[in-house]
Amino acid sequence: MRPVWYLPLSEELGKALVSGVSLDSEQPCRYEMAAILYLLQVPKLTERPQSPLEMERIFARLLAHPSDLLASVLAESYNRDAFAAGLLAASSLGIGLIDQKAVTLRQYVHGDGSWNFDFARTYARASSTVNRDHLRSDGQTVRLSDPQYRLVETIRANPGDSIETQAYAGAGKTFVLREVVSILHDRRCLFLADVESKLWPVKKQFSHQIHALTFAKLSSLILARGNPRLEEKIRLAANRRFSDESVAERLNISSVGNLSGPQIVRALCPAINKFCLSNDTEISAQHLPNALQASLSLAQQQLLVALAKQLWSAMIDLDRQDLAIRVTGWHRLKQIALMGLNIPDSYQVVVIDEGHDLISPLVEILDRSPQVVITLGDQFQNLQGRYVSHAAKIRHREMTLSLRAGPQLVNYLNPLIDAFPGARVEPFIGNAEKETVIAEYRAEQFPPEPSAILVADEWGVFDWLIRNRYQGKGAAVAYSVDLGTFLEDCLGLYSGLAMPQHFKLAGFRSWSELRTRMAWNHAFLRVEDWLEKVGTKFGVSGLYNGAELDELGRGTPSRHLIVTVASSKNFELPRVAISEDIYYFDNLRSKQEMSQKLALLYTAITRCSGKIFFPATHHEWMNCILLARH
Repeated sequence: MRPVWYLPLSEELGKALVSGVSLDSEQPCRYEMAAILYLLQVPKLTERPQSPLEMERIFARLLAHPSDLLASVLAESYNRDAFAAGLLAASSLGIGLIDQKAVTLRQYVHGDGSWNFDFARTYARASSTVNRDHLRSDGQTVRLSDPQYRLVETIRANPGDSIETQAYAGAGKTFVLREVVSILHDRRCLFLADVESKLWPVKKQFSHQIHALTFAKLSSLILARGNPRLEEKIRLAANRRFSDESVAERLNISSVGNLSGPQIVRALCPAINKFCLSNDTEISAQHLPNALQASLSLAQQQLLVALAKQLWSAMIDLDRQDLAIRVTGWHRLKQIALMGLNIPDSYQVVVIDEGHDLISPLVEILDRSPQVVITLGDQFQNLQGRYVSHAAKIRHREMTLSLRAGPQLVNYLNPLIDAFPGARVEPFIGNAEKETVIAEYRAEQFPPEPSAILVADEWGVFDWLIRNRYQGKGAAVAYSVDLGTFLEDCLGLYSGLAMPQHFKLAGFRSWSELRTRMAWNHAFLRVEDWLEKVGTKFGVSGLYNGAELDELGRGTPSRHLIVTVASSKNFELPRVAISEDIYYFDNLRSKQEMSQKLALLYTAITRCSGKIFFPATHHEWMNCILLARH
């Protein structure tokens, strides 16, 4: 019988105790002690038929007792035969045990120590879905899903071939990457990821066999070529504080049309960023923001392009340290691509996590570098709608089976995948041994259970904070969401008392200008209505409530947590609610706009590992989105 719920006791410890290992020698934690005591009582509990939920509630009540009492009672009542009988009876009642890693992680209890009744849904149990044995170089055997196994064996059999793998969310990309690295243990290997946190597991496991770098540190490595003085200059440039006024003054940028020097600098930075994300060799008018192009004459546009080129040259000049503008890893990678530099040939293999977030200049560098390149990514998680594929000569593989999501999500995800512009991939397959619980909630209300509420952007966060004030739900903004000055800047711009500094607002000179751009966004309109009726009278200071650093990744939340989809990308969340603002759109006629919208929905939905709440308007909005393609 497949377990309905699980006790916080490892299968290894259970087998050891049945075989006669002394309980004292194992020193179980309080949760394991409670589980052992419970198993001793299971035969008695079965004398009166009870539902699995009631059986689980009995165990939850047992956890309320202090550790010293549990230890005392266990010392007096423990009996190996009674334990073995309880273990056998538990199996027939749908009560299972877990692995030692899950015991250590303690996701079966909430932060206050109370039992997590959703744990059974989130526990990724080894099963027939993970049914292929892979022998590591150290002689250890691990189990893989069939798509994972085929990829690993392809790499083993073709050591000289570059491979790009499309792996759906929850397919086990990070785990497979570690197996790939173990295969390549005898080769000089470079492991790349976008953020430092994704490097930690690899560094810990393969510290002597692999060099792990972020994309930004790779750019420093290539540019500095081992020169400590240049490395320091690159580091200092990456930590500069941005100042429009200072940059305009130092580069002698004066007004153009009705734009002042600082406003020009503020407008040119997005243009330079757009250029750096492309494979273009020169900055042109097409890189200027659309609103700016519409408001300027052709001659004024050309003047701004000339100023953008001047600013770009000053930014990447390693001998120039007087600018107050920050130079990121993206800028440096574009610089490297334009210079024709490669990854040092001291590396034989490059392995990349989250390959869907590679930008065009880095793909260009990888494709012309001499190394074997192995990339795992999910093109449907590129929130900018600009997924860049490798050269055609690279082998392409797919990992279509999600170990995280049950088949219940297939009908929600495959329509998104089918609608994705230019995508030609196999359908998403759910794990038949996982159940993803799907529910609805009224779009203007909070979900009935504490959830990670995923929103599109800062407007979605602001909208939910207002709702939280009226409905008193005690919701908090996840620590990973950086609102900065957004709330205060909205109020300042609306009231006309201050010019905004937040990057989402800094390009607008008035609220009416912002409203012209954002009138399609219902979350924005609700914020505007609140600012008029409440915000201008009482301010925004009482709206914000922040969550602790690790609260989002701690398991099933004990309160509602508001988080943007972009900030949740690296999380697997047991209970998720999809905010209606994720569906809102202005124009989906271009390939990039449609890709961005579908990627936002796909990424939000695939964060779920247990229960997901959709707004009651989901199907209505999806029809609107899919019809917008035509």
